[in-house]
Amino acid sequence: MAARVSSVDAPRRKLSFDNGGDFIVETRREVEAYLASRRIRVAGHLQLYAKTVVAFALWAASWYSIVFIRPGVLLGLVSLGGLVLGTVLIGFCVQHDANHGAYFRTRRNNHLMGWTADAMLGFSSYAWRVKHNVAHHTYTNVDGYDDDISQTPFARLMPSQEPKPWYRLQHIYIWPLYSVMVIRWQTGADIAALVRRRIGRSTVRMPRRWDLAGLLSGKAIFIAWAIVAPLLVYPWWVVAAGYIGFTMATSLITATTFQLAHCVEEASFTSAEELEAERRIWAVHEVETTVDFCPRNPVLTWMLGGLNYQIEHHLFPRVSHIHYPRIAEIVRRNALKHGVRYTAQPTLWVALRSHHRHLRRLGRLGVPVEIEMG
Repeated sequence: MAARVSSVDAPRRKLSFDNGGDFIVETRREVEAYLASRRIRVAGHLQLYAKTVVAFALWAASWYSIVFIRPGVLLGLVSLGGLVLGTVLIGFCVQHDANHGAYFRTRRNNHLMGWTADAMLGFSSYAWRVKHNVAHHTYTNVDGYDDDISQTPFARLMPSQEPKPWYRLQHIYIWPLYSVMVIRWQTGADIAALVRRRIGRSTVRMPRRWDLAGLLSGKAIFIAWAIVAPLLVYPWWVVAAGYIGFTMATSLITATTFQLAHCVEEASFTSAEELEAERRIWAVHEVETTVDFCPRNPVLTWMLGGLNYQIEHHLFPRVSHIHYPRIAEIVRRNALKHGVRYTAQPTLWVALRSHHRHLRRLGRLGVPVEIEMG
């Protein structure tokens, strides 16, 4: 596949991947045969829609309890935890599938369901589709193009990024940074990207008509339920504490989930110069820059919307996450057959330790060590 990128203040540059290859041809053929069964497709959709009902019911019950019942400190914290869980389920299991075109068959309905990102999570689904679907999925772990790994000067996530002395401590301070990621989106990072007209090196145009209406109305609805309505029944400092706690919790869960799939020791990284020097097969690139984790944990798989199966998600983003565990068997078998490096971390703890070691190693890599002579 070939991809074009451009930006307002960066030179136009074309990065290309090769299509095909025996690995993805055989894998796609088997996945299509699996999905050809109407029974399997219907069962998958029913599971997805049932999970959506659970997510929205949990969110609504928790929010109603906080705003209308005012249950007190202890039960209020329980309700806030339910609100966090309901929001995470909506983010991972509903808007993510919808904004990838995997929830409904039509683009319009998928965008409508994907608008839950605006109204329930507080960030623009319009900008997110460029940031995630284009910048991240097309250029996974490519320095300067994948916006998810471009966190300089705060953190160094890949070897080609310039070292800084403070990165030596990034494996410690990264966690507070993860906890403000969603707040940053909600308070204007997506708007700033629209004004800048790019995300990474990918062009994003100013929204018009329905896209603009969705962005503005979504922000208004989010502010109404998250801030305005609670202010009618609680002091401002209680609302501020609740909002900050809620967003920090959802942010930490979201950031950690995605980082465990790409910013670990086992994942590979590349630069635009390396891609220009050596053309790569896109499917192989996606598998080797991505890692699955906890594949045999059904509870975690259910809660994360299958995003612990990131390899399968990157190869088949328009397929509902309900099918990822079965697709993983196909991908793993064909990767072994064709010599493609396929990595799956067995437990959450193993994945977290790998991420920690990756951050610590990159923080020290290339930074001169001061030696005192005595």
